[in-house]
Amino acid sequence: MNEKSSDTRDFMKKMTTKMNEKFAKHWGECNLLMAIGAVLDPRYKMQLIKFCFPHIYCAEECDSHINEVRESLHALYSVYASIEGQTSANTSNVNSDIDVSKGKRKRVAFDAWAENHSDVIPENKTELDIYLEEGICKPSDENYDEFDALNWWKVNAMKFRCLSKMARDVLSIPITTVASEAAFSAGGRVLDQYRSSLKLETVQALICMGDWLRHDLGVKLSPTVEDESP
Repeated sequence: MNEKSSDTRDFMKKMTTKMNEKFAKHWGECNLLMAIGAVLDPRYKMQLIKFCFPHIYCAEECDSHINEVRESLHALYSVYASIEGQTSANTSNVNSDIDVSKGKRKRVAFDAWAENHSDVIPENKTELDIYLEEGICKPSDENYDEFDALNWWKVNAMKFRCLSKMARDVLSIPITTVASEAAFSAGGRVLDQYRSSLKLETVQALICMGDWLRHDLGVKLSPTVEDESP
Protein backbone atom coordinates (compact mmCIF):
# COMPACT_ATOMS: atom_id res chain seq x y z
CA MET A 1 0.00 0.00 0.00
CA ASN A 2 2.88 2.34 0.71
CA GLU A 3 4.18 1.87 -2.81
CA LYS A 4 0.79 2.39 -4.42
CA SER A 5 0.11 5.52 -2.34
CA SER A 6 2.68 7.32 -4.49
CA ASP A 7 1.17 6.02 -7.73
CA THR A 8 0.86 8.59 -10.54
CA ARG A 9 -2.78 7.62 -11.14
CA ASP A 10 -5.04 9.75 -8.99
CA PHE A 11 -7.71 7.11 -8.36
CA MET A 12 -5.12 4.60 -7.19
CA LYS A 13 -3.43 7.16 -4.97
CA LYS A 14 -6.70 8.21 -3.34
CA MET A 15 -7.79 4.62 -2.80
CA THR A 16 -4.51 3.49 -1.21
CA THR A 17 -4.36 6.64 0.92
CA LYS A 18 -7.74 5.81 2.44
CA MET A 19 -6.68 2.19 2.93
CA ASN A 20 -3.52 3.32 4.70
CA GLU A 21 -5.53 5.58 6.99
CA LYS A 22 -7.84 2.70 7.90
CA PHE A 23 -4.88 0.38 8.42
CA ALA A 24 -3.11 2.91 10.65
CA LYS A 25 -6.30 3.38 12.67
CA HIS A 26 -6.41 -0.30 13.64
CA TRP A 27 -2.71 -1.14 13.63
CA GLY A 28 -1.09 2.15 14.57
CA GLU A 29 -1.09 0.98 18.15
CA CYS A 30 0.01 -2.54 19.00
CA ASN A 31 -2.95 -4.80 19.77
CA LEU A 32 -1.53 -6.60 22.79
CA LEU A 33 -4.40 -9.07 23.13
CA MET A 34 -4.00 -10.35 19.59
CA ALA A 35 -0.20 -10.35 19.87
CA ILE A 36 -0.17 -12.29 23.14
CA GLY A 37 -2.78 -14.67 21.73
CA ALA A 38 -0.50 -15.32 18.75
CA VAL A 39 2.48 -15.95 21.05
CA LEU A 40 0.43 -18.48 23.03
CA ASP A 41 -0.31 -20.38 19.83
CA PRO A 42 2.47 -23.02 19.80
CA ARG A 43 2.65 -22.82 16.02
CA TYR A 44 3.92 -19.22 16.17
CA LYS A 45 5.23 -18.05 19.57
CA MET A 46 7.41 -14.89 19.60
CA GLN A 47 8.83 -15.80 16.20
CA LEU A 48 5.65 -14.67 14.47
CA ILE A 49 5.74 -11.30 16.24
CA LYS A 50 9.36 -10.71 15.24
CA PHE A 51 8.61 -11.89 11.72
CA CYS A 52 5.47 -9.80 11.11
CA PHE A 53 6.05 -6.56 13.00
CA PRO A 54 8.81 -5.32 10.65
CA HIS A 55 6.23 -5.55 7.85
CA ILE A 56 3.60 -3.66 9.85
CA TYR A 57 5.58 -0.94 11.64
CA CYS A 58 8.44 1.30 10.61
CA ALA A 59 11.95 0.51 11.85
CA GLU A 60 11.75 3.10 14.64
CA GLU A 61 8.56 1.59 16.09
CA CYS A 62 9.11 -2.11 15.40
CA ASP A 63 11.56 -2.87 18.23
CA SER A 64 9.56 -0.91 20.80
CA HIS A 65 6.36 -2.79 19.90
CA ILE A 66 8.13 -6.16 20.06
CA ASN A 67 9.52 -5.26 23.48
CA GLU A 68 6.08 -4.09 24.57
CA VAL A 69 4.60 -7.48 23.66
CA ARG A 70 7.40 -9.36 25.44
CA GLU A 71 7.16 -7.22 28.59
CA SER A 72 3.37 -7.47 28.69
CA LEU A 73 3.55 -11.23 28.21
CA HIS A 74 5.98 -11.63 31.11
CA ALA A 75 4.00 -9.22 33.29
CA LEU A 76 0.81 -11.20 32.69
CA TYR A 77 2.58 -14.46 33.43
CA SER A 78 3.97 -12.99 36.66
CA VAL A 79 0.41 -12.32 37.83
CA TYR A 80 -0.59 -15.94 37.19
CA ALA A 81 2.64 -17.24 38.74
CA SER A 82 2.09 -15.19 41.89
CA ILE A 83 -1.41 -16.62 42.24
CA GLU A 84 -0.04 -20.14 41.82
CA GLY A 85 2.89 -19.37 44.14
CA GLN A 86 5.31 -20.46 41.44
CA THR A 87 8.64 -18.76 40.68
CA SER A 88 10.46 -21.22 38.43
CA ALA A 89 9.43 -24.00 36.14
CA ASN A 90 9.00 -27.63 37.02
CA THR A 91 11.62 -29.35 34.88
CA SER A 92 9.28 -31.95 33.50
CA ASN A 93 10.29 -34.18 30.61
CA VAL A 94 6.81 -34.21 29.13
CA ASN A 95 7.12 -33.88 25.38
CA SER A 96 5.18 -30.92 24.00
CA ASP A 97 5.60 -31.76 20.31
CA ILE A 98 2.56 -33.28 18.67
CA ASP A 99 1.83 -34.25 15.10
CA VAL A 100 5.11 -33.13 13.53
CA SER A 101 4.83 -32.36 9.83
CA LYS A 102 5.83 -35.05 7.35
CA GLY A 103 5.50 -32.87 4.28
CA LYS A 104 6.11 -29.38 3.05
CA ARG A 105 3.85 -26.60 4.25
CA LYS A 106 2.99 -23.41 2.47
CA ARG A 107 4.30 -21.14 5.21
CA VAL A 108 7.85 -21.53 3.97
CA ALA A 109 8.97 -17.95 4.63
CA PHE A 110 7.91 -17.96 8.28
CA ASP A 111 9.15 -21.49 8.97
CA ALA A 112 12.56 -20.79 7.47
CA TRP A 113 12.85 -17.55 9.43
CA ALA A 114 11.75 -19.17 12.70
CA GLU A 115 14.36 -21.91 12.38
CA ASN A 116 17.14 -19.32 12.58
CA HIS A 117 15.66 -17.00 15.20
CA SER A 118 15.00 -17.86 18.82
CA ASP A 119 14.64 -15.91 22.06
CA VAL A 120 17.55 -15.58 24.50
CA ILE A 121 16.31 -17.33 27.65
CA PRO A 122 17.78 -16.68 31.14
CA GLU A 123 19.23 -19.50 33.25
CA ASN A 124 16.54 -19.33 35.96
CA LYS A 125 13.79 -20.41 33.64
CA THR A 126 10.08 -20.08 34.16
CA GLU A 127 7.44 -22.05 32.31
CA LEU A 128 7.08 -19.13 29.94
CA ASP A 129 10.83 -19.11 29.28
CA ILE A 130 10.84 -22.83 28.52
CA TYR A 131 7.81 -22.51 26.26
CA LEU A 132 9.41 -19.70 24.25
CA GLU A 133 12.74 -21.52 24.09
CA GLU A 134 11.27 -24.65 22.56
CA GLY A 135 10.75 -24.81 18.83
CA ILE A 136 7.41 -24.03 17.25
CA CYS A 137 4.88 -26.82 16.81
CA LYS A 138 4.59 -27.96 13.18
CA PRO A 139 1.35 -29.76 12.36
CA SER A 140 1.06 -31.42 8.98
CA ASP A 141 -0.42 -29.57 6.01
CA GLU A 142 -3.80 -31.25 6.25
CA ASN A 143 -4.08 -30.56 9.98
CA TYR A 144 -2.62 -27.06 10.07
CA ASP A 145 -5.84 -25.04 9.81
CA GLU A 146 -7.70 -27.46 12.09
CA PHE A 147 -5.04 -27.20 14.81
CA ASP A 148 -6.64 -26.58 18.21
CA ALA A 149 -4.34 -24.47 20.39
CA LEU A 150 -6.56 -24.89 23.45
CA ASN A 151 -6.41 -28.66 23.08
CA TRP A 152 -2.60 -28.44 22.80
CA TRP A 153 -2.48 -26.58 26.12
CA LYS A 154 -4.82 -29.14 27.66
CA VAL A 155 -2.51 -31.96 26.57
CA ASN A 156 0.53 -30.12 27.92
CA ALA A 157 -1.08 -28.87 31.14
CA MET A 158 1.11 -31.16 33.25
CA LYS A 159 4.26 -29.59 31.83
CA PHE A 160 3.03 -25.99 31.85
CA ARG A 161 0.77 -25.97 34.92
CA CYS A 162 0.64 -22.19 35.34
CA LEU A 163 1.17 -21.08 31.75
CA SER A 164 -1.58 -23.39 30.48
CA LYS A 165 -4.11 -21.60 32.71
CA MET A 166 -3.00 -18.26 31.36
CA ALA A 167 -3.20 -19.53 27.77
CA ARG A 168 -6.66 -20.94 28.39
CA ASP A 169 -7.93 -17.58 29.66
CA VAL A 170 -6.37 -15.57 26.82
CA LEU A 171 -7.23 -17.89 23.93
CA SER A 172 -10.83 -18.31 25.08
CA ILE A 173 -11.54 -14.59 24.65
CA PRO A 174 -13.86 -14.26 21.62
CA ILE A 175 -12.47 -12.03 18.87
CA THR A 176 -14.82 -10.16 16.54
CA THR A 177 -14.15 -8.75 13.09
CA VAL A 178 -16.91 -6.16 13.48
CA ALA A 179 -15.57 -2.62 13.67
CA SER A 180 -15.91 -1.22 17.17
CA GLU A 181 -17.93 1.78 16.01
CA ALA A 182 -20.40 -0.50 14.22
CA ALA A 183 -21.15 -2.28 17.49
CA PHE A 184 -22.38 0.98 18.99
CA SER A 185 -24.14 2.42 15.94
CA ALA A 186 -27.46 0.63 16.59
CA GLY A 187 -28.39 3.14 19.26
CA GLY A 188 -28.04 5.97 16.76
CA ARG A 189 -30.64 4.33 14.54
CA VAL A 190 -33.10 4.08 17.45
CA LEU A 191 -32.49 7.48 19.02
CA ASP A 192 -32.73 10.07 16.28
CA GLN A 193 -33.72 13.73 16.32
CA TYR A 194 -37.42 12.77 16.41
CA ARG A 195 -37.09 10.18 19.19
CA SER A 196 -34.50 11.56 21.57
CA SER A 197 -36.43 11.30 24.86
CA LEU A 198 -36.87 7.55 25.11
CA LYS A 199 -36.00 5.93 28.41
CA LEU A 200 -33.03 3.58 28.64
CA GLU A 201 -35.27 0.58 29.20
CA THR A 202 -37.32 1.44 26.09
CA VAL A 203 -34.21 1.75 23.90
CA GLN A 204 -32.89 -1.59 25.15
CA ALA A 205 -36.27 -3.22 24.50
CA LEU A 206 -36.41 -1.86 20.94
CA ILE A 207 -32.87 -3.02 20.10
CA CYS A 208 -33.39 -6.48 21.60
CA MET A 209 -36.77 -6.94 19.95
CA GLY A 210 -35.39 -5.95 16.55
CA ASP A 211 -32.49 -8.37 16.93
CA TRP A 212 -34.77 -11.23 18.01
CA LEU A 213 -37.20 -10.64 15.15
CA ARG A 214 -34.40 -10.54 12.56
CA HIS A 215 -33.05 -13.82 13.98
CA ASP A 216 -36.44 -15.57 13.98
CA LEU A 217 -37.36 -14.37 10.48
CA GLY A 218 -33.88 -14.90 9.03
CA VAL A 219 -33.53 -11.25 8.06
CA LYS A 220 -30.04 -9.82 7.70
CA LEU A 221 -29.07 -6.18 7.79
CA SER A 222 -27.73 -4.80 4.52
CA PRO A 223 -23.96 -4.15 4.40
CA THR A 224 -24.55 -0.39 4.29
CA VAL A 225 -26.47 -0.56 7.57
CA GLU A 226 -23.98 -2.89 9.23
CA ASP A 227 -21.06 -0.65 8.34
CA GLU A 228 -22.84 2.55 9.33
CA SER A 229 -20.89 4.71 11.73
CA PRO A 230 -22.57 6.71 14.50
